[in-house]
Amino acid sequence: MTQWSEINPRERSGGLQAAVRRQSRPGEYRYTFVHDELEIDDPALDASGRFFASPRDYGFVIRGFDGGKTAWARDFANGTMLVVNPDAQSHVLSPKGRARILFIGQDGAVLQDTGAVGRPEQRVPELATVRLTLTATVDLNGLSQEAARAQLMRLVDRAVLSAQSAPGDGVRVLDHAFDSAAVVSGETPGTSNTDFSQLLDL
Repeated sequence: MTQWSEINPRERSGGLQAAVRRQSRPGEYRYTFVHDELEIDDPALDASGRFFASPRDYGFVIRGFDGGKTAWARDFANGTMLVVNPDAQSHVLSPKGRARILFIGQDGAVLQDTGAVGRPEQRVPELATVRLTLTATVDLNGLSQEAARAQLMRLVDRAVLSAQSAPGDGVRVLDHAFDSAAVVSGETPGTSNTDFSQLLDL
């Protein structure tokens, strides 16, 4: 297995977040961390787990290692996470291929290497469209009705995005969209509509 010895070792600062060890499937584990209230296991993807992103967005920096290797690295209380290309030689990533994620323990042991894990056989997904209707009564707490609606939609959106990237045996959400939304006021009858293209960019 590739050894990772940093060219310029640094003292680990205090107060670091601890990475969490999660079982992704029987006998296989991955280290994750929390970013903006979402659990991240691949820093080369955005929070939805579908689109390419820079590890810099999650607090990673480029570091040099013995043998001329470079990697995106971030220290945690229980080790260091590295993000490299599939050959584990460079920090230069490509949206055309999956990044290789490693987690190095404080004793230097490689606790995770996604490049050393065999890829599962591709399964043909069985797709279904599920339509839900949500009715929520909220305390405006000084906000306008439009602001309250936008905030509630943001909360629902974050919950669904979190489910998209969370490992497990349940259903996996591949995509989602809001069909419609309306505020029904107890004081002012009627509804008002919202431009969802603006809300979803919040």
